[in-house]
Amino acid sequence: MVKIINIDPNSIAEDLGLQPGDFVKEINGNEITDRLDYRFYVTDESIDLLVQQAGQEIIYEIEKEADDQLGIKLEDMKLKACGNNCVFCFVYQNPKGMRKPLYFKDEDYRFSFMYGHYVTMTTLKEKELKRIVTQRLSPLYISVHATEEKVRRQLLGIRFDDHLLGKIEYLTSNGIELHAQIVLCPGFNDGAVFEKTVDDLSAYYPQLRSVAVVPLGLTRYREGLVEMRMHTAQELRDELQHIQSMRSQLEKQLGDPFVYPADEFFIKAKQDLPPASFYGNFYQIENGVGEFRDMIDSFEKGRKGISSSVKRPLRITWVTGTLAHSLLERFIVEPLRQTKNLSIDLVAVRNEFYGPSIEVSGLLVAQDIYERLKQEELGDLVLLPPRVLNEDGLFLDNWTVDQLQEKLKVPCHVFTEALTELPQVVDGLLPQ
Repeated sequence: MVKIINIDPNSIAEDLGLQPGDFVKEINGNEITDRLDYRFYVTDESIDLLVQQAGQEIIYEIEKEADDQLGIKLEDMKLKACGNNCVFCFVYQNPKGMRKPLYFKDEDYRFSFMYGHYVTMTTLKEKELKRIVTQRLSPLYISVHATEEKVRRQLLGIRFDDHLLGKIEYLTSNGIELHAQIVLCPGFNDGAVFEKTVDDLSAYYPQLRSVAVVPLGLTRYREGLVEMRMHTAQELRDELQHIQSMRSQLEKQLGDPFVYPADEFFIKAKQDLPPASFYGNFYQIENGVGEFRDMIDSFEKGRKGISSSVKRPLRITWVTGTLAHSLLERFIVEPLRQTKNLSIDLVAVRNEFYGPSIEVSGLLVAQDIYERLKQEELGDLVLLPPRVLNEDGLFLDNWTVDQLQEKLKVPCHVFTEALTELPQVVDGLLPQ
């Protein structure tokens, strides 16, 4: 059963006398365990709603239109914890003393459906597989890494055969769309193991729609963990060539390239990003696959709408990670510098907190930003990357934006707006 936390005014639920604190137990005899159960079964036009109120169970018989809502808001779902011990898991590579949620490993197919989280499906039971099919929880995003059993066990830190391909077979044969990712680890799941993994997964195309390949990332906090290493630049170039060969073969077999290397491969290998056509429908853009290409093309498309000037001379310092710096400078910042009265300094911040091999902007901490900027002439405003804060407005090191700007003595703004809107956004942020 699930607790009601709010009732909409003038709703069916209010007319029935339901209250926050009541519990929804069943709809038409189906147990309600979370919001997804509720959302699926509440669409029936005839509903027998079993509610627990003040310790008593009451059944409400409701007739409504299929798209009518009852006006019930249920409590949030709690993430299911992951029981794997993946050798490259980022959680294990956090230093001690951070806030507790950063040490929680999630493995929840429901959040894969709702938010695109990646799950390994190692502990997914028959009941849960059937629920996915019944409620059409599609698409799902799965972390595969390897289909060869011994390698998979080693990478995921499990001691059993989790029958991954059987689960994929069941889901795809019942119409569930899947998108897979492989974190490519030198000496573990590359080479022939990688080829076998892609070959095994391609058997489920088109329901298994895409495979993203992401290079291994390691922080400096690896004491006591399995010894691993990251790719060299040359190895990244070799892997890209290997992946392109696989894509060409898959294009002949499936009519689709199927495999998509993450942007990091191209950037760290110092190779140009491919055109948008390379990425198909950008199936895994949130996983860093085609994100930079989409950003650049979207900016180019909207360049004619960029303000030609700002109202008075402004100088801004724009913070980014080391990975994005060269692309931002070339494709975004240089064109924006043509805006009259607008001066932009793009500053790459090296990640000292996790180690310089971690180059993405979203893992920058406020302390590193402050240390990099404290001796600089920052101008009128500091722009921060869009993913540096959690939902509570905290950096990974628990600083707030207010704390950072107080120490820098310059206003700071997390830039989440469209890049083409930057001139008018910064113009509006500062007093006239």
